[in-house]
Amino acid sequence: MNTSNATYRFINTTSFVMGNRKNAGKTTFMNWALNQIRKIESPAFATIGIDGESHDQIDGRDKPRIYTVPGDVLITSYPMLHKSSGQFRLEKVFPIKTPLGQLVVATTLRSGSIELVGPEYNEQLKELIDYIKKELKYRSIMIDGAASRLTPVSSINGSGFYYVLNIDRRNLRKALEQMQLLSVASGFKQVATNESALRIEGALTPTKISSLPKSCSTLIINDLTSVFLSFTQLKQLMKQVEVQVLNRLQLKSFVVILKDITQNEFIQLYQDKGIQTELIFNPYEHQ
Repeated sequence: MNTSNATYRFINTTSFVMGNRKNAGKTTFMNWALNQIRKIESPAFATIGIDGESHDQIDGRDKPRIYTVPGDVLITSYPMLHKSSGQFRLEKVFPIKTPLGQLVVATTLRSGSIELVGPEYNEQLKELIDYIKKELKYRSIMIDGAASRLTPVSSINGSGFYYVLNIDRRNLRKALEQMQLLSVASGFKQVATNESALRIEGALTPTKISSLPKSCSTLIINDLTSVFLSFTQLKQLMKQVEVQVLNRLQLKSFVVILKDITQNEFIQLYQDKGIQTELIFNPYEHQ
């Protein structure tokens, strides 16, 4: 992707930033994306769950912070507004409590770094984002998602997600298989009227596949987050039945941060696997 032409991809859309593990680079990518939006208009942004720690509790490393500028709208907790170096106008206090305080929506008046706190449940996230869209009229929204948890994407109608992967030779094979799985599953057709189709409630697991009737030709699942299979298992299933989804989630791009692997080498491996999803390589290096 030509990063100089990236600005408009984030405008007038709600985008989640997901990752393959902790410290994958999600927050760094989100900061870059917010700066792209600011070239056109003020963004709104949030996180899923609690992000209000300056150091990672697992390895103690400094966590990248979100930087906010005047005009931005954000979701966090009331105590985090006071802790920030910025200044804010409180738009609304929501009856949603977290271990780091009650959730609020605020507009930035003076620039500063902010530690985000978000809702735990998808229904709460939808309520907050609906308020930002309908009442505050913000249309370009970024949400810092949890590592390896895609289900919140389905809670916001019409949203899509970027998937950030931190890849080295130790996890290269696993990462490519994960990319194959997500790329294929994001391409499932949205369900059409089909009386012979079989609806699978909840997760699509190897156990449920083993009990499929031989007469089944079309399988319906909720969305790609219902797939609890390896890529090999999914590929085998697709030889037997057509898989359709009730909700089609848009995988916008893979964002790849490479270590000890050259970009050309990775592109060749990616193409050899037949993956069609767009790739973004370390865009924030070219800000």
